[in-house]
Amino acid sequence: MRRSRRPASPTGPGLVGHGRRDELTRPRYIISIAAELASCHPRTLRIYEEEGLLRPIRRNNLRLYSEADIQRVRIIRFLTRRQRVNLAGVRVILQLEALGKIRVYDLFDADDIERFAEELDEQEAVDAPAEGATQSG
Repeated sequence: MRRSRRPASPTGPGLVGHGRRDELTRPRYIISIAAELASCHPRTLRIYEEEGLLRPIRRNNLRLYSEADIQRVRIIRFLTRRQRVNLAGVRVILQLEALGKIRVYDLFDADDIERFAEELDEQEAVDAPAEGATQSG
């Protein structure tokens, strides 16, 4: 069996929270399911990957997304839609976070990001019936 080429976790196997980290980073969702969970279109995920904002694992020509990837998409969408940050700005914010200079959840209220994700889910539920409706003459 082949292992993914993602770098090893900075926390060692004996440290607390290791199991949780594995569950967050384990690739498990194909693009259509990941897009649904993140309340966006699959093309949006492809664009984020093209822009270097997201790196799903590739297996047999399939993109597989983890829970951490879904959380990252929610943060990107929050930054672009609610905070009006363009993708270049999002890239800088995420790079600073990767370097340990900032934490996105320190910049914004974590509850606000989760509320935004819930609002997207609710909006999607409201829009869905309208898309399938037909006009009768």
